[in-house]
Amino acid sequence: MKITITARHLKLTDAIGDYANKKIAQAQKFVDSQEENVRSHIILSVEKNRQIAEIILNIGGNSFIAKEQSGDIYSSIDLAMDKIDTQLRKYKEISKIHRNTNLRIAKEKKALAADVFSYDIMEDTSGKVSEVKRFALKTPVTINAAIEDMEALHYTVYMFLNADTNRINVLYRKESGASLVLLEPEF
Repeated sequence: MKITITARHLKLTDAIGDYANKKIAQAQKFVDSQEENVRSHIILSVEKNRQIAEIILNIGGNSFIAKEQSGDIYSSIDLAMDKIDTQLRKYKEISKIHRNTNLRIAKEKKALAADVFSYDIMEDTSGKVSEVKRFALKTPVTINAAIEDMEALHYTVYMFLNADTNRINVLYRKESGASLVLLEPEF
């Protein structure tokens, strides 16, 4: 974690700097160990009798900001860190819910797909076809729904009954992986 401390109208002593570093380091428990792009900026300032601490914590593309003031700079740092901790707990809980939901949906779709497929090993004399996969096409789906299913199941090829044309279509991912191709029969 990269930590930057700025002092405005205040002499930044080693004690204040160490205290701020120690407090912001406690936020490390909310950050993934693989996350490389973590930066924090602590702005400490004095205006008349108010001692202000502002903490800006950037984790990946998310920013967490808290600003507190009190009569003591240490108290201001504590109060601002309490706000940051609250924001981080909420963020972690929300991302945990979304991650669990997405994993559950992907597992359900994969389980449905496993029930649909059947495999036959073929003895092909030419040696080109090694197996045949058979599956039942259930209900017609739109192209966008087929793409979502394909992505969720991590397939490179996906066959579906197109809801718009009521014909069998095939989606496949190009070798570059950047785009999809839709095969649509013409009669």
